[in-house]
Amino acid sequence: MRFHDRAIGAGCVGVALALVAAFGSGTASAQLPVEQLTNKPAVTAKNRVYIPDIAIMHIADGKLHVIDGDTGNYEGVIGSGFTGQAKLSKDGSEVYISTTYYDRGQRGNRVDIVEVWDSTTLHFKYEIPISDKRAMALNYKYLLSLSSDGRWLIVQNATPATSVTVVDLAKKTSVAEIAMPGCWAVYPVPSQPNKFGSLCGDGTAQIVTLADDGSAAGRTVSDVLFDPEKDALFIQGEPTGDTYHFVSFTGNLVSIDFSGDKAKAAGKTSLVTADERKKGWRPGGYQPVALGAGKLYVAMHAGGSEGSHKTPAKEIWIYDAASKKRIGKMPGHGATAIGTSSDGTKLYAIDAEKASLVITDVSKKPKVKATVQVGEFPSQIEAN
Repeated sequence: MRFHDRAIGAGCVGVALALVAAFGSGTASAQLPVEQLTNKPAVTAKNRVYIPDIAIMHIADGKLHVIDGDTGNYEGVIGSGFTGQAKLSKDGSEVYISTTYYDRGQRGNRVDIVEVWDSTTLHFKYEIPISDKRAMALNYKYLLSLSSDGRWLIVQNATPATSVTVVDLAKKTSVAEIAMPGCWAVYPVPSQPNKFGSLCGDGTAQIVTLADDGSAAGRTVSDVLFDPEKDALFIQGEPTGDTYHFVSFTGNLVSIDFSGDKAKAAGKTSLVTADERKKGWRPGGYQPVALGAGKLYVAMHAGGSEGSHKTPAKEIWIYDAASKKRIGKMPGHGATAIGTSSDGTKLYAIDAEKASLVITDVSKKPKVKATVQVGEFPSQIEAN
């Protein structure tokens, strides 16, 4: 054994001497080529779907998942803290997250901030301190909203008294708190960047006008637009121009026009026939309506009754957005949230029970293109 080891050692020395001689004689290169380092975007998908995940079993560790909206490929993730709400910038280059952190994880000193992230590299850019009144709620659209010119980011507050925090993104600072007693959610008025609407518990809607410093320069209260006791509205609505379209708990489509001085009714249409109403067909979920390419999609379930408004979809019903007439139905995929791609050719549906995203091509006859597992408790869809 010792002789064998010595022979191997002698052989290695011989090889080393031969290499030294070769390098010294110039018959081989003495230096490896310099490696060229490059940076590539973390996210390359053209159509992206952003899915907040409240991580409800360990709620201090929320996530924002980024999915390729065409293929279902998983692109990346951003930590969103304690019940973080997410919103894309107008050009899609940045992601805004209003969130909360405790310096001992689930306890300790509380810090509330708006984080700004690069949507392509997924690098953190900067943060803006905000009020600790921020609503620590499940992910819903319009609890964090952006004005149409991209200047104002408006954060829903609850203590449980309701107010909003106004953030000036141009100045990168929180500039005002505006009381919104009895009202919830923020609906930007697309044609008027300094205005936003809100739905109120008495069936009215308010419009607030912002001054240049972000404070409330004016406020109006509408007439009663819906019955909150007999036919409450889901808080999520989808706009065409300055008019937002909401679905009600019993299956009506209620449109509210925020373009004028006061919010006003802009139409009410039943989404169900008399027979379907008797069978209890109703909208349900956390984000039950989507609008794209002239089509309105509503997540529906049968056997609905008081308290069934979060029931997953048995079917997704399709309406012509202009005429409000139903033009088709498709499988519900157990959806609790639905949304469309920016061009309206894809419908996205979240099955919260299975924690999955179903991507359906709806450009012609609906056809499922991909199903992908996403996080633990996905509940909202935000598409670029």
